[in-house]
Amino acid sequence: MSKRTLFVGDVHGCHTELKGLLEMANFKPDSERLFFVGDLINRGPKPLEVLELAHHLGASCVLGNHERSFLKYLKKGSQSSDSFSKLKEEMGDQIPFWEEWLQSLPLFISEGEETEPDSFLVVHAGLAPGISPQDTDPHILTNLRTWDPVDQRPGDENHPAWYTFYQKSRTIIFGHWAAGGVVMRPNAIGLDSGCVYGGSLTGLSWPDRSLYQFPAQSIYHPPQ
Repeated sequence: MSKRTLFVGDVHGCHTELKGLLEMANFKPDSERLFFVGDLINRGPKPLEVLELAHHLGASCVLGNHERSFLKYLKKGSQSSDSFSKLKEEMGDQIPFWEEWLQSLPLFISEGEETEPDSFLVVHAGLAPGISPQDTDPHILTNLRTWDPVDQRPGDENHPAWYTFYQKSRTIIFGHWAAGGVVMRPNAIGLDSGCVYGGSLTGLSWPDRSLYQFPAQSIYHPPQ
């Protein structure tokens, strides 16, 4: 892990902010690596441009809940939204290419041995306590926020954040929870700072753990 790696939080189609963040972080595509925590698309103004930039830069990305929903929409026409309809229209005859690319995204990416100080695991939302990611339901990996320790299931807003139960040393880098803001713990780092809602787009330099934040240029979607 000699190359610097830049992790980027939920972009949600905020192309201008993504370009600004990469410039702010002085990202060098020829010598450094780029990872996204999922949710490249939906709600923001330029999702296709975000996909094109991520692909052009050879970035690694895990599957987010919005990518999963878009793939279901392409396959079944379900969960339609104006944003999905517009993105499909913009893709035009490139839909098969982008559908195949999105389907190829993994649910998680791990690197390094668990005992190594700079090892990490990237997942969009979170992990259920005590369960390995490969044995975890994809819905949990892409939607988890809180955990109910009594019933051992995803919790509601009254339950603790899932990462408070995570005890391993390997650092988990995640997104998905804009309302939770940036999380900086020794073994869990959350990067969703609500850019599409008027917050900022957050990047994490690895392994030095420096943060970069580029402010949203507009409120593109009502906060949720």
